[in-house]
Amino acid sequence: MNDSNIASECSEHKLLPYLAAICPYGSSNNIQGCNDFRILLFFLKADCYISQVFHPIIRTLIVIGTILNLFSLYCFLKMNKRNSQNVYLSVLSLGDTINLQINFTLPMLRQNERFDNYFRSSTVLCRIAGVLAEFFLIFPTWIVVLLTMERLICISWPLKRRSSYTQTRAKTSILILAILVLLLSIYRLFDLKGIDQASVFSVLACNGSYISVDFMRDLNLMIWTIVPECFTLIMSLIIIYQIKLATQKFQPNYSKARQLKYNQATKTVLLISILFLCFHTPTGILIALDLFYGRDDKTLGIVIILVSRKLTIVLYEISLCCKFFIYNQTFRNFKGILHTSIFRFTRRTNSAKLGRPVLANSHEHPQRRTIHFGPKKQSITSPISQTDSLMKNVEEHHNIVKTHPLQTRPTSLSRINREQHQTMTVIINKTHEPMHVSLSRTSDLLKQYSIDKRRPLILTGPQIAL
Repeated sequence: MNDSNIASECSEHKLLPYLAAICPYGSSNNIQGCNDFRILLFFLKADCYISQVFHPIIRTLIVIGTILNLFSLYCFLKMNKRNSQNVYLSVLSLGDTINLQINFTLPMLRQNERFDNYFRSSTVLCRIAGVLAEFFLIFPTWIVVLLTMERLICISWPLKRRSSYTQTRAKTSILILAILVLLLSIYRLFDLKGIDQASVFSVLACNGSYISVDFMRDLNLMIWTIVPECFTLIMSLIIIYQIKLATQKFQPNYSKARQLKYNQATKTVLLISILFLCFHTPTGILIALDLFYGRDDKTLGIVIILVSRKLTIVLYEISLCCKFFIYNQTFRNFKGILHTSIFRFTRRTNSAKLGRPVLANSHEHPQRRTIHFGPKKQSITSPISQTDSLMKNVEEHHNIVKTHPLQTRPTSLSRINREQHQTMTVIINKTHEPMHVSLSRTSDLLKQYSIDKRRPLILTGPQIAL
């Protein structure tokens, strides 16, 4: 939609019917808000302009956030060293990905009237989606709190670091947190109006009868926003203070490797906490205003909250998408794993080294080499370098030749081995001219040739002497 269409859609004569519906003539309930007619009209126009670009931004962030979070999860799973912090960050990446799908992709799909009618009429699906919506709003938020708490314990009480900095302790904490959040979200099976009903997407509740549990909805709103923000802010300030004291007292006694490891883990937690506080706090403020102010029948306050919430929900979605860049800057082997993974998908014939060597499949892509026999020296030329397995076999054969030069070796091969090996064709034109031999890239043929001729093949650097 171009600028002229947006201006025509958001003109004053288009908005006057909505304003008349909000502030009917002679209404006594909305008298305080409708006295500020110009301010109300300004916010309605702002809401109209924001709505024109809101949904494209949301769709773009969904795609970007899903890709980046899946990359982060893949890299954390490929890391050789799996401590408690990596476990927390893996679960956080997975939780953010599901959060984007449940609380952003699904409401965007429900903007389609046909899909929305089908979804609301499906009682079981709609109620389960409500439970998952609140679960994945609260669960990743408190993973950040657990991550910050663990780093605070490691810094403030170093002697307890070994008992708290373990995978088992992290998995146990995550399991307990998941059970508690599930218990807080299970009320959505009975109450069809939850946190998602107060969102900017204005999705309708499921069809069917329900029991209203307003207390649980308000409690979950507080647990999702205000409570974790306060905990994270307090613990982050304590961590910064402890780091300042440790830097002044103990930094000269620490080794450089320990400082790098110490700074990497703490820097990651602090950056995630700062991102959470900066992009999540505006949402918490508006939720608090909606709880304590929006319930009153004051039109101007309600309009301001609804308009501002579209901006804060974009900030909240950005916080779900951009943690990948923090990991990329703080983890030393994160870039290497990511680059190797991308190289593996683009160049499938090469070996990908993600913490452990992976040999290329030589049977799928056979390579050929040529042996040049001259009057004085012989050499092997190959289009690519030898693999580790071939070099190992040739070196073992070379050691056997040096230790047992006069032993005779059996020349007969089984029928299966003879069928597996390819024949070698030799053409000699003249006595003093080079002879070219083409054979498959395998060390067994080199051994067979040396056995048939009763002479060992000795590997000397890039040459083979006969």
